[in-house]
Amino acid sequence: MNFRLITKNIGLALLVDAGFMFVSMLVSILYGFDSSFSPLLLSGMLTLMVGVLPIVFVGKGQNRITTREGFIILFFAWLLSCVFGLLPYALWGGPFSLENAWFESVSGFTATGATILGDIESLPHGLLFWRSSTHFIGGLGVVVFMMMILPSSGTVKLKMRRIEISDMSAGEYNFRSNKVVRVVLTVYISMMVICTLLFMVAGMPIFDAVTHAFSVVATGGFSPRNTSIGAYGSHWIELIAVVFMLASSLHYGLLYSSIAGRNLNALRNPISRFFFTTIGLGTLFMTAGLLLTRTITNPLEAGWQSLFNVVSICTSTGLATVDTSVWPAFCILLLLYFSIQGGCSGSTTGGLKADRIWVLTRAVKAQIVRTIHPNAVIRVKSGSNVIDSEQVNSIAMYAILYIAILFVCAIIYAACGMTLVDAFTGSCAMVGNVGPAFGSVGSMSNYGAVPMLAKIIMGLEMIVGRLGLYAAFGIFAMKKV
Repeated sequence: MNFRLITKNIGLALLVDAGFMFVSMLVSILYGFDSSFSPLLLSGMLTLMVGVLPIVFVGKGQNRITTREGFIILFFAWLLSCVFGLLPYALWGGPFSLENAWFESVSGFTATGATILGDIESLPHGLLFWRSSTHFIGGLGVVVFMMMILPSSGTVKLKMRRIEISDMSAGEYNFRSNKVVRVVLTVYISMMVICTLLFMVAGMPIFDAVTHAFSVVATGGFSPRNTSIGAYGSHWIELIAVVFMLASSLHYGLLYSSIAGRNLNALRNPISRFFFTTIGLGTLFMTAGLLLTRTITNPLEAGWQSLFNVVSICTSTGLATVDTSVWPAFCILLLLYFSIQGGCSGSTTGGLKADRIWVLTRAVKAQIVRTIHPNAVIRVKSGSNVIDSEQVNSIAMYAILYIAILFVCAIIYAACGMTLVDAFTGSCAMVGNVGPAFGSVGSMSNYGAVPMLAKIIMGLEMIVGRLGLYAAFGIFAMKKV
C-alpha cells in the first residue's frame, strides 16, 4: 500500500476545498467583512496547510496507483473534505454544534441539500457562499477534480471515472478517457454560467442567482432563502430551475454530444426517454391526485406544482415551492418513488438511477417471457448494445444493497427516537441525496431536531449514497490488485 501517494492525492483534494474557502472569504469582504470572515480565513489556512504537507514532503517516486488505493483516495477525499468543510460552520457558531456542522457540511458536499437551519437568511453572505460552494464541488465530484492530476496512464483513472460516469445512458458517442474530464467540466461550468445569467434576467439578485445556480446544476438544493426558491413567487424563475434540473439529470457526455453535434441524441437515448416518460406520467398522476382531493383546485396551478416538485425530487435537487408533507398520501408515495429512482447515470443526481430501474424492468419482462417460452433467446438491450447477464446481476445486487441500506438506516433512526414517517422518508432522502423528506423533515422544515446520533449516521449514509455503494464499500472488500 503506497500511503505516501494516497495522502498526496487526498491533499490535492483538500487544496480544492481551501481554494473555495478563500473565495468565500472574498465574498465576506465584499459584504463588509461580515462575521464569517475570520472563520473562513482560519478554516482556509488550516485546510491549506494540511493539504500542502503531504505534497511537499512526499517526493517523486512510483506513481502507479492500484485499484484499491484508487478507491481509498476516493473515499477519504470525500470524507476529509466533509470533515474540513465543517470548520467554517463550527468556528462561526450559532446553531452549528459539531454534529450540526458535520451534517450541513456532508449535505453540501454530497449535493443532498438537507439542512439543520431554521433561519437560513440569518447567516452572513460569506458563509452562505461557502455553503453553496460545497454543492459546486460536490456536484461535480471530488473525484473529477482529482482526475485532472491522477496519472494519465494505468487503469485506476478509468475505474474511478466509471464510479461517477456510467456508460449505460451515454448513448452512441465515444470519448477518449483523457477527454472525459474536459467534457464534464465544459458542460458543468457552461450550464452554471448560463443558469446564473438567466436567473438574473428573471429578477434574482446576483448573489442569489449564483448560489441558486450552484444548487440547480449540482442538483443539490441549498438556497439562501428560508422558503427556498418559492420565496421569489416567480414561475419564470421556477421554469428556469426546472429546465436546468432536467438538463443536469442527463448523462453529461450525452449532453455534450447533443450540443456539439447539434442533434437530439439526448432525446433518442432509451434511458433518457424512460426518464422523461416517468416524469411525465408522474406529473399527470400527481396533478389528478391534487385535483381530486381538492388540495389544489386550479388545474394549471396543480399541474405546475406537480411538475416542479416531481422534477425537483426525481433530480434529487430538493428545491421547494410548497410544503409537500401536507399533500395526499397518494402524492407523497409518488414522490417517494421518484426519490428512489433519481436521474440518469453520468449526471450529478443521486438515487438508484433511472438506468438501473430501466434495466431491471426489462430484465423482469425478459424473465417472464422465458418462463412462458423456455426455449426463447431474450436479450436485454440498451439501444443497439446488449446488456449481458453479469451486468444485469450486478445491477440487481446493487438495487438490493440500496434498499437494504435504506431500511437498516431507517431502523436506526427510529431507534434514535424519530417517528416512522421521519425515519423512513429521511433515510430515502439521505441515501438518495434528495434532501427534503416528509413529516417533520419535509420540504418546508429542517433536520435541526433530529437526534445527534441520527445526524452523524445520516452524514455517513449521504456519503455512501453519493459515492455509489460499490465504491463506498469496495475499499473494505478488495484485495490488492
